[in-house]
Amino acid sequence: MEIPRIWIKESADSRFPDGRTLPVTVWGWGETESGARRLAADRLQRVLLRIGRAETFPDRYAYGSRPLREEILQVFERDGATGVTAMLTRNGYGAQVLNTDRLLFLDIDVPRPTLMQRLLRGFRGPVHEEKVLNRLRDTLQQYGRATFRVYRTAAGFRAMAIDREFDPAGREARELMQTTGTDPAFARLCQVQRSFRARLTPKPWRCRMTLPPGQHPRSDDELRERFASWLGEYESASLRYATCRYLETIGRGQPTAAARPLLELHDRLTRCDEQRPLA
Repeated sequence: MEIPRIWIKESADSRFPDGRTLPVTVWGWGETESGARRLAADRLQRVLLRIGRAETFPDRYAYGSRPLREEILQVFERDGATGVTAMLTRNGYGAQVLNTDRLLFLDIDVPRPTLMQRLLRGFRGPVHEEKVLNRLRDTLQQYGRATFRVYRTAAGFRAMAIDREFDPAGREARELMQTTGTDPAFARLCQVQRSFRARLTPKPWRCRMTLPPGQHPRSDDELRERFASWLGEYESASLRYATCRYLETIGRGQPTAAARPLLELHDRLTRCDEQRPLA
């Protein structure tokens, strides 16, 4: 999994060809402080050169082009073997996220209906969500090479393959994401991070919370204190909500030994068996 443990920030003043200056900050990442610092210095020099030459930045700087800067909360190691099977992280807006190296998640959004579809919803055919769920159910049943737990989320549906492993950068996972209509940004991020992702706690704005102060890693005491205060309020507010709701299982397989504790963690933190508003 490409989830760095250490982040280092480097800053400098850049100079445009016309003589103007602009402060620039970049991040480096890695498993050691020295490695992260070397990467930060190298990235800073490349950015300064681009600005000095008035060059544009390539598309790879878009979302999903590099590891996410997230706090690592817990690491799950494989029993009797080396390597990490999963990491629990906190994302940029404060929610907890389960990152897995082989436990596949699919994230399918329900397109927002047009005004005409909303007006006709009560008069013609099944609701749009049912159509999306039926299409997902049919696709997973026809696939037939894994057992999936299916959940309702605030924006659509989530599927988890529980009885076999997938490679997040492999062809099979990529094709399965395409056929199920998995969110393209989610699929791209899985390939970049070489891991699957599932958000376990609510989005703060759906709990009527503001975004957390600052970003990880928070470097000064005042910012860390403000974040700790925000986190206490967020965790209290999130108790009123569930992140997803369990719907059904497609297939007859049982969870693997590696999947079982991650499945338990997912269902407990998402409150998927509780009748609470989805956030």
